[in-house]
Amino acid sequence: MPTRLPKQLSLDNFRKGPPLALNSWLPPLKQFTRTKDISYHPVFRGLLFPWVWRVYTERFTRAGHYFLVATLFFSAFGSLSLDQQWYVPFTYACGLWVTALIAMWAGRPAIALKATHAARVSAGETLPVEIEVTALRRRAVGLSVLPDRLPPWVDAVPEEGVGLPVLEAGEMGHARLGLLCRRRGAYRLRGFRVETAFPLGLMVAQRVFSEDRPLLVYPHFTPLARLDAPLGRRYQPGGVALASYLGDSFEFIGNREYRDGDPIRSIDWRATARLSRPVVREFREEYFLRAAVILDTYVPVPPGYPVPPAFERAVSVCAAVSDYMARSEYLVDLFAAGPELHQLTAGRSLAYLDEILDLLACVDTSNREAFDDLEVELMEHLGQIAMVVCLFLDWDSTRRDFVERLREQGAGVKVIIVRDRPCTLPPVAERGIADITVLTSAQVDAGVEAI
Repeated sequence: MPTRLPKQLSLDNFRKGPPLALNSWLPPLKQFTRTKDISYHPVFRGLLFPWVWRVYTERFTRAGHYFLVATLFFSAFGSLSLDQQWYVPFTYACGLWVTALIAMWAGRPAIALKATHAARVSAGETLPVEIEVTALRRRAVGLSVLPDRLPPWVDAVPEEGVGLPVLEAGEMGHARLGLLCRRRGAYRLRGFRVETAFPLGLMVAQRVFSEDRPLLVYPHFTPLARLDAPLGRRYQPGGVALASYLGDSFEFIGNREYRDGDPIRSIDWRATARLSRPVVREFREEYFLRAAVILDTYVPVPPGYPVPPAFERAVSVCAAVSDYMARSEYLVDLFAAGPELHQLTAGRSLAYLDEILDLLACVDTSNREAFDDLEVELMEHLGQIAMVVCLFLDWDSTRRDFVERLREQGAGVKVIIVRDRPCTLPPVAERGIADITVLTSAQVDAGVEAI
């Protein structure tokens, strides 16, 4: 079954999100600094307000903000009376603003920029970005480089950008800045911009280098050293046909006489010469343990609200379990029951760990329980699956019955519950379901090395 990446995280879908209700969660405006894209905000969308916000945050320096307030002060008092002559400093301020506008228009940096960075990073890490800037036609003074219109969960490091030395025409400068990726997800970087406040320091002249680049932020996880899980009895007929032979080693059984249809490459030429008749080597094909990892994504919160920390920690544990199984010679079937059911088979060179993390980076929450669809898809493969690891966010009758049906099919089941509050039902041994582990967000953050 081909893998389809789900939609981005709900905060990234605010542009296409549902109509806002009165009790909708609104991110504060202070999060949208001069490097952030205000169009991600659920309220201030459209054309006018994002343009005004970008002009206020990107085109004015800190000194320009203060001087703008002073200009408005002069304008307010100057319009009340001519006796105080407040119109005189207001006129001088307007002249200075006209000069700053002309300098901003004429001082646009004449430079070329090249940015290099990786396309994947783990959540909580800082992605290094190498910047190369070349001055083209004239001397470049007071330049700084910073990202342009970042998503809300990606921060520029440092926030004010990185300064460059004075560049003569044709001279090249280098800078290195970082992108702190605070949350997993699939993002798109809009590009970078170079700006300068020279000469007045009130307004910023800039040149934007737009380049749409994808960025995948993996869930952060601690690699597992041990995973104790029961194994069911499963017959694996001659291995798995889809498994790649690259790197596989077959166990040598012995020699036998050649039979019609045997491959020529299997002939043992030394034994053939010694016995004067064709002899071939016989090997035994390896057998595989196949496991399924099921991620529960049912989170009953309104669209657009912050995702509970337990869900993000469950995704991290899912990545750790998948990584452990891929390192332990398992064939891993990963099922993510989100708004759409996604399945990925990995391990033994079928797919690398990056493909598992690609899927987990994009998994979103669901407002409905998809165990019926999941069970139909899982039953097609359950005949060869020896172990099922279920990552739940709660323990109730629906999940208990689902696990019981898996056990009835002969698969070994391990249940991992990531939850900060008490479960709906006590996660105790019943109906033969004894392997249940409960983790809190604090435990996952501290690092879980054995489950």
